[in-house]
Amino acid sequence: MLTTSTWLDPIPGLWRDEAAHRYWLGDHLFPVSITGVLAHGLSATARRAIEATRPVWEPRGVTVHAALERYTQARFLVGCGQADALLAVEELPGHHAYRDWILPLLQLPLWEEVQVIASERLSCCLSRNVAGAFDGAYISPALSERRGREVRVLYDLKTLSAHGKPYSTAAQLGGYMVLEAAQGNAYELGQTIWSKPGEAFTSTFYSREQCLAAWAAAWSRYCQAHRPF
Repeated sequence: MLTTSTWLDPIPGLWRDEAAHRYWLGDHLFPVSITGVLAHGLSATARRAIEATRPVWEPRGVTVHAALERYTQARFLVGCGQADALLAVEELPGHHAYRDWILPLLQLPLWEEVQVIASERLSCCLSRNVAGAFDGAYISPALSERRGREVRVLYDLKTLSAHGKPYSTAAQLGGYMVLEAAQGNAYELGQTIWSKPGEAFTSTFYSREQCLAAWAAAWSRYCQAHRPF
């Protein structure tokens, strides 16, 4: 078994103002998040469409993400069994309204095959002056055995409507990889976990190179507009 890492320790002094969705390291306020950088590349039409549907996707996303955070922390940080981890999720307020998204997600075979080492992790890079929070990371024992080294995967959870279609999250995953590299943490692969009513599934893996290239393009566009120096 090549999985020797344990749950990643929080970055000392890093915190998020939940109401404002802003990140601080001690008394240092980061001017932008990974999400903010990526939002810069959206068209005005796309921004309006996102805002128009916010009352639908925001509470769904918040609730489903909270459920996955509670579940993975119970199973992999506290060390509960699957049944007890599911019971911990049952205690979350409002989760019943999104059970069709949550139950398939928590019953993914993936959670039987990996060792989760982070969930809703805050991260930052002072040299780039950007911060963010990613949904989680795991070690794959199967890939680690196959490749002869520990393989870490950084993942992002997305919720969709019944008719929603998957899309690339490579740039977002790459942004979080850059933040984590500044903290001394490397990830070989990125992956999206998709949650729809009655269904949950994972994307194929993105290579580290794919993620970093997609992020570099988004970061370059942002810097040209907001950091012309």
